[in-house]
This record gives sequence, C-alpha cells and structure tokens, in this order.
Amino acid sequence: MANECRIAAGGMRGRALPATVLLMAVLGSAHAADLKITAEFRPSALDPGHNAFVNTTPQSGYCAQHPSLCKKGDFTIDTGMNVENRRLYGGGTDPREKWYLAVDGNWRDVTVRNANNHELKARLRLFLVGMQWGLPSDGSAPGTNGASSGGCRGRIGVVTSGWYRYAWDVPEGSRVCVFSPFSSTDRVARYLAFSIGYHLETPNPLQAQDGQYTGSVTYTVGNGQQIDLGQGDYSDSELTLQLLLDVFHDFQVRFASDAPSVQLAPDGGWSQWIDHGRPPARLRQELPFHLTTSMDFSMKLRCEHDAGIGCGIRNTRDDAVVPVDVEVTIPGMSNTHDGRPAQDTPLLPDDARAPRFTPDGYLMQRRSTLRFTAGSEAVTEMLKSPGSQWQGNMTVVFDANP
Repeated sequence: MANECRIAAGGMRGRALPATVLLMAVLGSAHAADLKITAEFRPSALDPGHNAFVNTTPQSGYCAQHPSLCKKGDFTIDTGMNVENRRLYGGGTDPREKWYLAVDGNWRDVTVRNANNHELKARLRLFLVGMQWGLPSDGSAPGTNGASSGGCRGRIGVVTSGWYRYAWDVPEGSRVCVFSPFSSTDRVARYLAFSIGYHLETPNPLQAQDGQYTGSVTYTVGNGQQIDLGQGDYSDSELTLQLLLDVFHDFQVRFASDAPSVQLAPDGGWSQWIDHGRPPARLRQELPFHLTTSMDFSMKLRCEHDAGIGCGIRNTRDDAVVPVDVEVTIPGMSNTHDGRPAQDTPLLPDDARAPRFTPDGYLMQRRSTLRFTAGSEAVTEMLKSPGSQWQGNMTVVFDANP
C-alpha cells in the first residue's frame, strides 16, 4: 500500500492505492482436528493508544458451557475430538486409568505470515483442558479419592443424568496430573469429549502490514502424546490450531489543496535582495499535510532531475540543475532504525536509505510538514542567471510495504 505525492514548481497531485487483503490457506493433515483462532486489530478514534489484537474466536467448550466457573480473560474452544473406551479404574497402579491428564503447557512460538510473506511472531500456550464424560444409564458420577498430583488445579465439576464435566488448569511446563477415583470404580466411558483453554500473545499490530496473517501450531494427541487424556481410543492423532490475525489499518495523507505548489523563497521574502542586493542564504518552502495512520511506513523520494545524492530543479533556459533538500517532520512518529523522532528527517532517492517510521499510537489528522530547501551554493548558481525560472518534479512515496 502506498500513497504518492508529486511535487513540482507548478503543483502537486496525490494518489492513494487501495489496501489489499489476501487469504493464504493452511491445510490440515490426515487424522487431525483443525481449529481456527481468529483475532483482529482495528484502530480506534476513541482509544488512540489501542495497539493490541482483539480475540474474535467464538467462545465454545468449557467456559461457554459454564461461564460462572471461568475467570475474566479465560477463553476455551471445543476441539470436536473424543476418546472412546476410556477405562476409569480405582484399583491397580496404572495412572493412565485414573483421572489423568498429560499436556504440553509450555509457550509455543508461532510464526505468522501475510500474502507478501511479511513475518510476525506470536506465542501460544494451553492453560486449561475441559472434559466431558458420558455416564452410565443410572447417571452415577465417579468420585475422587485423595489429592491430585502434578500441579494441575481442578475446577468444580458439573453433573447431569447423562454426562459429567470438569476442567483442570495447567501450569506452565510439561505436566502429568493424576487424581485417583474411588477404589471401587471400574467403568468404561461411553464417550469423552474435550475442550482447551489457551493464552495467546500477539505481536504489535502497529508494525504489521494491512491484511491477514496466518500460521499454525500442532499438538500430537493420544496415548503418550503431547495431549494425553488417559488410555483409550482417540478420534484424532493431532490437534492443529490455525491462527488468523487480521489487520485493518487506517492510513491517509491529506494536503490542503488538490494541487498545491511549492514556491521556493528566502526567509522573510525577497526585499533584502531587491532593495539592497543582498543574496539570500537559502530558499525554502514548507508544505504542510495531515496524516492519519496506525501503521509503519517508509518515505521514498523520486526525482525528475537528479542532483548529487538528491533531487534538483532545472533552469529552463540552459538545463543547469541545482540541488533541493527534502526533509519531513511527523510528530508522534519515530524512525525504526534508530528510534529518533521523525523530525527534519532527510528524504533521498535511494530506497536502501529510505527512513521507515512507526507511530507511537493511532495518529489522527496529525499535522506534519515537508520542507524543501535550496542551500547557499544552489542560490549562488541560480543568481548567475537573472530572470531565469527553475522547476522540477519530486515524488514523495508513503510506502507501507517493506
């Protein structure tokens, strides 16, 4: 996405290219359950400091079924997976025939990319597993005996005539948690479904391009795997969580006129030169504009007439060219290369040296300035040709792509 403004002695015109949102599909593997986790960022005029993704995944699973048993910020999603022939046995020594949970509760790094292959980093971890057991026809729920091991904390169970639901909070790390049923318990569950709770840390959306970012993280599921609910027959061997992060930036550059012109003049006007013959030290003109943005962008310069390392204006009489320096000031933005404020930052027709800026927050109609300056050497050269006219086109590109 880029905005261009073309600047000339006779005028300037602007053009905004529309943002493009592309979806890059992520395919699941065989015998795997795929769940979509969605979040989005939209700048808010009511909260300019807002710089985080908002979870838009529909709540399901344990916390949707029993919200009173979940804390603010808890979020669960139904996996759609189940375990059959799950034996729950109070006798014996096999922990996987008890109330059992082994889960990878470590933070997992997830790389997400957009259609332009721009990368961001996210992190995700499982912090809760909710389970639903089918009960026998008499509706009796199996009990528990003693304390659990492994560090997982149980939440209150909910029972009806047909099922029993409960959940375990999972601390960070690879945990194996066991809770013994009554010693007399010996039954095989008709059906066991489960949901997961996750914490998601997302990147700073102000540094992201417009569009959708996708990535995934996969957990193995089953006997002895990263998610293990005990001995049984599992419907799927993998659980893939697909991240879809949508970024809807606001980006607009507005000038006071549809066709503004830049007329270089001395500080204080031409009277010192006209009345006293004193040559001006420089010629310059400031061109104000208003910027609305919630994203990073670079500023690139294009020249009709090259002059050294920058742009210049040409004498229409003899084709001589003198340099004109171009600088930009944008309050509320910083240079991503060195962290300095975007103040009097030079623009050059060298993309490798193009400054890239990042906003402190959502900037709305922020008054900014482009300044054009012909220095003393340029002025000396221009004064050698009394009555001459100097002009040239310069294009300033506001580029949100890297």
